[in-house]
Amino acid sequence: MIVWLNGPSGVGKATVTAELCRREPRARAFDAERIGWVLRHTAGLVRPAVRHGDYRDLPAWRAATVVAAARQARGADPLLVPLTMLRRGHLEEILGALRDRGHEVRHVLLDVSAPALVERVEADDGAGSGGWRLEDLGRYLTARRDLYSLGEVVDTDDLLAGEVADEVQELIQKFRQPDTH
Repeated sequence: MIVWLNGPSGVGKATVTAELCRREPRARAFDAERIGWVLRHTAGLVRPAVRHGDYRDLPAWRAATVVAAARQARGADPLLVPLTMLRRGHLEEILGALRDRGHEVRHVLLDVSAPALVERVEADDGAGSGGWRLEDLGRYLTARRDLYSLGEVVDTDDLLAGEVADEVQELIQKFRQPDTH
């Protein structure tokens, strides 16, 4: 099973992924941003038009992400992909291609209100992390309703990171249950 953890920058996708990997012995994390880094630093792709996040618009990134995630999913249960994807069409392309390869793929949106996210970002003392996270917030708020219908939604506003991990872990257990219909 592949679980795509989506949501705005700063919502806690990486933290939840790390916690789930600690809890679940067969869980593995897949960092699709590494593929974007390689593409940004490959001859012909280093230009101002390919800035932070823009690599997701590249068909080569989406294709490479599908191939790499499919490989990484072998032996993982689940493979967790913590990555913000705000363009529904691009996300559906990736999830559909993974399903076409025979993988069970689930989308979990870690949702957050603007005030709660601003509070979290401002409380994060990581050097220089706030600016780009807050720039991403407007794009997320525009896209969020469109992303709700792609799978499960976890409202993270009043939850600590461990509680969000609990909710996602419960969803993963639910996904594993055979359909009784």
